[in-house]
Amino acid sequence: MGKIRRDFLRGELRRLALCAAGFGLCLLVLLRCWSGGKERLPLLLAGIGAVLGLAALRAAAQAHAGQRELNDGDILLLEREYAAPHPVCRVWQGEIHLLPGILVCRSGGRLLFLPVDRIERVEERIDRIGLRRLPAMKFVMDTGRTVSIGCSPRHPEDARAVFAWFAGRSGQKT
Repeated sequence: MGKIRRDFLRGELRRLALCAAGFGLCLLVLLRCWSGGKERLPLLLAGIGAVLGLAALRAAAQAHAGQRELNDGDILLLEREYAAPHPVCRVWQGEIHLLPGILVCRSGGRLLFLPVDRIERVEERIDRIGLRRLPAMKFVMDTGRTVSIGCSPRHPEDARAVFAWFAGRSGQKT
């Protein structure tokens, strides 16, 4: 479990570093255009630091929260399968690890563990975000719970690979 959490936190910190670079660039533009901004610079830096710190804290909490749904047998299976070579597909703000027993997904700041034997079916959807249409996957579990994961618009072949992987699994409906 330690390697999975470490990989999740590393990916989230990489995402936060990109956000910090964007904040820094916006701050530079703001300081160049706003003459009164130099007096408020410490307050702006403290605010940006607080936002990034809270986001990092949220990522650490998410790394532990996703594990609560798994029992000890699932955790042992997950550690063994994660260490072995397996396909990894890119999704919106993360990736999905296609393990034989459990799917491990980092998407949008969440760490999800989806046991394959509890997935009833996978539906392909199109989500609208603003004016953009993004492909998405909807996992319907045997408990009635649904999990939506957005696909990466830059890597549509990865979404097709996930659906092909599920189509190849016996008993899985797409």
